[in-house]
Amino acid sequence: MRKPVRSPIRRRHPAQKRAQETVSAILDAVIRLLKRSDASGITTNSIAQTAGVSIGSIYQYFPDKRAIFIALHERHIEEVDRVLQRKIGESAGEPLDRLVSHLMDGMIEVHASDPELAALLDSEVPHRADQAREFPLRLHGPLRKALLPHAKDLGGAVKLDLRAFLLANMLEAFGHAVVLRRPPALSQRNARIESCKAILACLKS
Repeated sequence: MRKPVRSPIRRRHPAQKRAQETVSAILDAVIRLLKRSDASGITTNSIAQTAGVSIGSIYQYFPDKRAIFIALHERHIEEVDRVLQRKIGESAGEPLDRLVSHLMDGMIEVHASDPELAALLDSEVPHRADQAREFPLRLHGPLRKALLPHAKDLGGAVKLDLRAFLLANMLEAFGHAVVLRRPPALSQRNARIESCKAILACLKS
């Protein structure tokens, strides 16, 4: 028996500054609630109360709680992509090791600013947008372009798709690990340095 296809969540996207501030307040309220209890215990009423908005304001922008969780994921995804794109731009003309270092710094920056939230998004928040692409697929094109000037050292242009695939997946894994899954005896600095070495070794192998 075929599984029913879930209809995409439709929500109103705010255009005016005041509406954008309302949506941000709603998402920030969800974060505060997540840090106090698990996602299953959060209701639209508790979100509205914490955000200081009416329940009508919630439903003006979000049809249900699932849509709010999806929007929270989307905001995080946009921040990750924005920071990584900036780091790619800052690395133009730099050696390969500096590119990798900048990218790792970007992953650490976006997750270390609120590691508790990063961990919650990774494990607790139950919904992602159905159409959302995973990090390695979203960043494949920009990372491939960033590696192009280093193609000669990476096995030639024919290997760039493979190298970009490896770089994206290792950045995601090590970036989360350095911030969220590091043993207490290992400093963030040393974890970052060794992660960059591992990525470079794999890219050049």
